[in-house]
Amino acid sequence: MYKITWDKETGGVLLHSRIVEGTLGTSPRPVFWEELDLLRLNELGWEYPHSEEPLLWAINKQYWYRGEMVFETKGANIYDDATVEFQQGMETLKLKPVNVKKMLENCKEYMFLLESEAIEFIHETYSQYAGARKSVQNVASNQLDYEALAARAEKKSKTKMAIVKEDCDSFEIVPLDKAKEQGRKIYQTTKIDKFLASFSGGKDSQVVLDLCTRAIPSTDFEVIYSDTGYELPPSLSLYEDVQNHYRELYPDLKFSVARNHESVLNYWDKIGTPSDTHRWCCSIMKTAPLYRGLKLDGTNKQAKVLTFDGVRAEESVKRGAYMRVGKGKHTTITNAHPIINWNAVEIFLYIFKYNLPINEAYRYGKARVGCLICPFSTAWDDMIASKRYGKELKPFTDRLVEWSKDSKIGKIDEFIKERRWKIKAIGNTDLVKTVVSFSDANNTFTAIVKNSLHPVYEWLPALCEYTIEQKDNVDKGSLRFDGNVYDFHLKHEKEKNQFAFVVENPSTQLSFLLRRVIYKSAYCVHCEVCEVDCPTGALSIVPNVYIDKTKCIHCHKCLNSHDLGCISADCVRMIRNMNNNEETKIRGYKTFGFHEEWLHEFLVDPEYFWKSNSLGPAQESGFTEWLKDAEIVDAKRNLTRFGELLQQIYIDNTNLTWELILTNLSYNSFVIDWFANNIKIGQEYNRKILEGMINEQGYSSRGKTIPNAVAALIQTFDYSPIGDTLNMSMQADGKNKVRGGYEEITKEGLAYSLYKYAEKKGVHSLRVSDFYNDECTSGPFRVLGISKQVFNNTLKSLNSANNRVLIAELAMGLDSITLREDLNSISCLESLL
Repeated sequence: MYKITWDKETGGVLLHSRIVEGTLGTSPRPVFWEELDLLRLNELGWEYPHSEEPLLWAINKQYWYRGEMVFETKGANIYDDATVEFQQGMETLKLKPVNVKKMLENCKEYMFLLESEAIEFIHETYSQYAGARKSVQNVASNQLDYEALAARAEKKSKTKMAIVKEDCDSFEIVPLDKAKEQGRKIYQTTKIDKFLASFSGGKDSQVVLDLCTRAIPSTDFEVIYSDTGYELPPSLSLYEDVQNHYRELYPDLKFSVARNHESVLNYWDKIGTPSDTHRWCCSIMKTAPLYRGLKLDGTNKQAKVLTFDGVRAEESVKRGAYMRVGKGKHTTITNAHPIINWNAVEIFLYIFKYNLPINEAYRYGKARVGCLICPFSTAWDDMIASKRYGKELKPFTDRLVEWSKDSKIGKIDEFIKERRWKIKAIGNTDLVKTVVSFSDANNTFTAIVKNSLHPVYEWLPALCEYTIEQKDNVDKGSLRFDGNVYDFHLKHEKEKNQFAFVVENPSTQLSFLLRRVIYKSAYCVHCEVCEVDCPTGALSIVPNVYIDKTKCIHCHKCLNSHDLGCISADCVRMIRNMNNNEETKIRGYKTFGFHEEWLHEFLVDPEYFWKSNSLGPAQESGFTEWLKDAEIVDAKRNLTRFGELLQQIYIDNTNLTWELILTNLSYNSFVIDWFANNIKIGQEYNRKILEGMINEQGYSSRGKTIPNAVAALIQTFDYSPIGDTLNMSMQADGKNKVRGGYEEITKEGLAYSLYKYAEKKGVHSLRVSDFYNDECTSGPFRVLGISKQVFNNTLKSLNSANNRVLIAELAMGLDSITLREDLNSISCLESLL
């Protein structure tokens, strides 16, 4: 929050309210004698005491003593030590500890303000939620669900809204910024059953816990430590010290530990390694056990919980965008971030000031205390874990070596040292024995499952009500979904250990949710995550999957709790498809679609456009990628010959322009090509369905790449004629869209599409019928959706033109097309224009 400079007098730091000379751009961390010993500075000529106080400070891998950089480290990984490189003249040094007492005295005014604001925030947040129902229900005129109204207002206005009280004892919903600006008191209507201070063993959660004890009565909140099974040994010891410390001060403060019913190593064996694109361990080992243990007395229903946590904006860009109070990952959880604006220096100053116990791992050089082995850790973290806690780390590294061999990964030591396992999930090869495949041919949903872990009837009650009649090895029944009845049958083939689940003419939404039921049935390993999302307590996961039909309201939150509806299914998909589509470039276009108005502005004057346009930097970058994929510009953003032709026709022939663009995009843009080949004419879809379908096909991607690509696709449909004129996006019932056919194709657009197809295939002879085979993945029908009749009629028009670019033989049962060998897609278009 405050700016930081070195304090050469104390060997510590100073805080400032503004930028001054010498302001540091990054928060340093204190360095203790244990870390210096780990780096063997005591063997390299340095002298320093084994003091409780820090000796110097580190920024990344640079080490500073009283305002001067003295050495830096390089290298370091799970197998190798770091190399120390001294600054000239610093090869031998005698260190004095930081004068912590004097440093705290110099910073006391700023720390007082920081603490006071955080305590006030915690107390105010607690008071608002603790009295939420009481404060609202006391007003007789208020019988509305203001929270629901606020949520709808936020969705409509794209602005965060707040509930405020009027003078006349009524309530109003206004923009949050406006309410804060006017100093109006904000009310909450969510009744919170439990208040928590979540404890992780790290410095941030220590500070939040201490602040909570100063802001909230100790009887009104509890402390829960999530033991993930990955914990560093000193984190477990610290929790014991913390309990002893606060029990002396607050005997009635409740402490407890949350653990998954299985060990983390068992989950590694069942679903493979976590990765930076799929960090399942946090959900399964930390979040789910924590909140699953918070059930209302005498019920299986989740308590509504408000957690004060140690999230800080300094730690990541994503965290910097968090609201200070907001909904958590699960529907019953609200998170409050008291120290979100604190920096690491301020955290340590607080710990020093109140003499709080400090995790040993910080003293050995860890900047953040997390798990023994983590997808988000660094090579430096791996080195410390290996050198200090090698015994506890070994079971995990042994599996990495074994599974790397099974996956035929070369140079295994480098694979592990360079942490490539965190990018590419690996696991026990037995995991892929369960196989699921889907088909939607002829408007019939078919799922074939081999070696399913559960019968489908364990999870089917979550979808909807159903009836069933069992006979021999075939079950027949009907699903009552969304006001309609759908027939299904389930055929068992015991000798092959598989079953086929078939539903006739399902709606798009039903088909989407059926996939998730099948995935959960096939792959569920009782990880606990989806149980936390059940709002009524109908779902139990441990020891067996059970859905209480009297409580289930078919909200489908358990089916939508994760990609594919099941963490285990997604993990197995990643392992199975580790090398599948590895070279596929799933461009996200920075979430921006291909806007018609941007294209118009560009084509008017391409050179001037790049010097002065109406786009922001991110929009311009995304638009550039669209132009490249449409072959309108080259890699240097120069206009191509195709782009020059578009300039000629754009104003007078919009349809042709976008027919040509869509044709080119189908060969260069992953998301356009994928849509053309996976969403059939007449098929309904929405954003979530598209993301789910791409995910389940196993395309490799990182972070939000797939959601971003889908967002860009939807925006392209919304802001260009590809959506409403070429009928890729037509309004269906509710929030869904439907892909329509396109019957207005121009003869130039068809000819260009045929020549483009022929270039890619390296042929000149084509057949109309081939374009309508399921095996055909491009061409006029697959991309543009034209019917065979329109195809033939347009071919006849091209065939009878004076300047023929093709010969079409369509009489007497023939359907052959012969293209001219002296033309290509561009020269064909030039000829027709």
